[in-house]
Amino acid sequence: MFKTKALCSFKSIFPPINQPLPLRERDTKRLLNALTSSFRTRLDEEHGFAPVSPVKYLPSTAAPAASTLKDAPSQPTDRHLRAILSNPLFGHNDTPAGAANPQDPIWGGHKEIFSRAAGKGLMDIRRAHGFLLRVTQDIRQLPTISLQKGMQESGAGLLVLRWLRASGQERSLSFIQNGAFTQVLMRFMVAEGLDELAWTWLQQLLPKDGTADASNKASASYLLNTLLVAKSGALELDDAYASILRAESLFKERAAEPLSLLRSWRNLAWESTFDSWRHKVPGVDLFESFVVMPEHIGQPMALEHAHLDLYHPTLPSADQAVSYITNDNEWRTTLPKVISESANPKKALVKYGKKLSSLGIDTVQHLTKAGESRDAQLILELTRRNLAMLGYNFIIGPGQDAIA
Repeated sequence: MFKTKALCSFKSIFPPINQPLPLRERDTKRLLNALTSSFRTRLDEEHGFAPVSPVKYLPSTAAPAASTLKDAPSQPTDRHLRAILSNPLFGHNDTPAGAANPQDPIWGGHKEIFSRAAGKGLMDIRRAHGFLLRVTQDIRQLPTISLQKGMQESGAGLLVLRWLRASGQERSLSFIQNGAFTQVLMRFMVAEGLDELAWTWLQQLLPKDGTADASNKASASYLLNTLLVAKSGALELDDAYASILRAESLFKERAAEPLSLLRSWRNLAWESTFDSWRHKVPGVDLFESFVVMPEHIGQPMALEHAHLDLYHPTLPSADQAVSYITNDNEWRTTLPKVISESANPKKALVKYGKKLSSLGIDTVQHLTKAGESRDAQLILELTRRNLAMLGYNFIIGPGQDAIA
């Protein structure tokens, strides 16, 4: 039997291993620069040198940036590194969840929790929706600030957008399928001035070659309506008018079905009439372009058009409203057919009943102010009788005295 040789006896077989000599400071810098240059060259080859304009609608941080455009990285490598370092998915730290700055607004703690959850990979659409709702609830509890202003100052929408982008969900736009989340997110985006991003999404859903499928077209229509609803909450409606006119051009350019714009148009028309007391008087040109938009796509809206004419910024007129209300064929044929053929006739009756009641009351008030009391009384009786014929109970509520 032979004894096993000790491991140390094999050391003569291998060449001696010498520890590297310490580098001088100058050599250390050279090595670092060489490695850095190699890394940058590799990234530049992958990402190119195409200049990128500043992304106005999605800044890299929720806090207002003190730096100017000249401080922004100009090379793709720098932008790539900045994107990595600012990615919320890598933003996890060991700061306790309750360690928010006590001087932060009431929503500061929620943002801290959101960022920590995103950093740990625990964030999803349901939790992001809950986060936005909670911030909204907190803003409503503040007596010294409006909801719009609070949303703007919170930066919550930007925080969620950065997470959507970092997690890859903005690329697929799958989150639009969650209607409740999209609605509240859009309100924050509009308040924070980030709504230009919604147009990028619309262009993504509607390719230039017109190959959008039915699902993408439906998502585009819903996204547009959500955007307009959010903009309709502003004091002025001019931006909402400009947006739907812009959408009309986009839909034509992308060979999308323009009829899908009608839902958004009707909602904005209702906001311009029944809820007009919430808004300032709009600009004449935008208002008139908005009113005639359905005619451009071959779908004139007689009821809504008649009502909008009563709210023209400079030349309100009751002519079309009187013509519509006194049109017996409209009440006996057109309206009953539209209501009965709808997916939900009961719901349609309520919807049209409200529209017709509002049109009748506004027409009566307009005629009364113009000194045409006899015509006003006739319109009131016609509205009441025809609504009863449709099966809708016409009631003038408090503060809606038809004949003042």
